Amino acid sequence: MKTTILILLVSMSSLLTACSNASGGVNKGLVGAATGGILGSIVGDRLLKSNNNGSSSSSSTTGGTTTTSSSSGGSGGGLSSHAGLISGAVAGYAAGAISDSMAQNEVRQKYLDGYNKGRSDAIKDLYWLKRDAERPSSGDGVQRRYYEVPVPEHVTTDGVLVEPRKVVIEVVE
Repeated sequence: MKTTILILLVSMSSLLTACSNASGGVNKGLVGAATGGILGSIVGDRLLKSNNNGSSSSSSTTGGTTTTSSSSGGSGGGLSSHAGLISGAVAGYAAGAISDSMAQNEVRQKYLDGYNKGRSDAIKDLYWLKRDAERPSSGDGVQRRYYEVPVPEHVTTDGVLVEPRKVVIEVVE
């Protein structure tokens, strides 16, 4: 019975390595569960067998009635005979799920870093395009001259008093 379960788990683990998650990578939780189940069945069952190797019997007499119970290692069924397999699968799945979660967080962080770098590059490109567009071209034959003109104190048509100042005027020839 143990060898058939072991062969079944080995074949399942080889099939599960082909499973992939939503991001296209191998689902480490499933692979971890299969590998942990195999290792747990090999190691855990041997440890449980070493604890259950001896057989014990006890008898008790109470009021003229005799009760006898005996247990021997390895003859039990159900979940207790596969405790190593179950605990190994649970531990393997937990380790696989944790590593899968860490890998997903790493992918998400790399995506955000790339997105922010792209936004930064787009703003830099816009800056340089605007700067080049505002730069005067040197081969037009256009001359620009700047004159400083004093503006005296005066009152506008709506009654606002404007203080005296100097204004720079650009003349393009």
